[in-house]
Amino acid sequence: NQVADLRREVDILIKSGVKIEKVIVSPMTRTLQTAWGTFGGYNIPFQACHLVSEYCDAPCNYGTKKSQLEGAWPQVDFTVVPEIWWNEEETDVTITVRAKRFREWLFKQPEKCLAIVSHAGFLHELLQEQFRNCELKRINWIHRSRRQARGH
Repeated sequence: NQVADLRREVDILIKSGVKIEKVIVSPMTRTLQTAWGTFGGYNIPFQACHLVSEYCDAPCNYGTKKSQLEGAWPQVDFTVVPEIWWNEEETDVTITVRAKRFREWLFKQPEKCLAIVSHAGFLHELLQEQFRNCELKRINWIHRSRRQARGH
């Protein structure tokens, strides 16, 4: 099972001293299931963020209304997610804009170590890297303004 394998990788990471401060997760049911199967049971808050959802190019990538998700996933904070959060008319341009908006949102977060549970299509747009299903990658990503503040 891919989620069980990912959970073992995360267990090793956490036991090595990595302190994940928050899990950012796409509000798509399949990613909520993956995130909970991977990080559930640790004392880590979960926050849904519609900006990291999959490229909405087919009905299987359409979402579920926020109010329904909140009832099914009470352990997840859906504060930043609109009631209808997916874009059935998504294009290459809109996903590029969404990735940019996520980067901007991400760098405003106070936490330094976040786990992001998203989708290969979105992550490719965000990072220009390929991802396999349930693949764990550690990314050291320092925002330009933080780097400048440190004199780098």
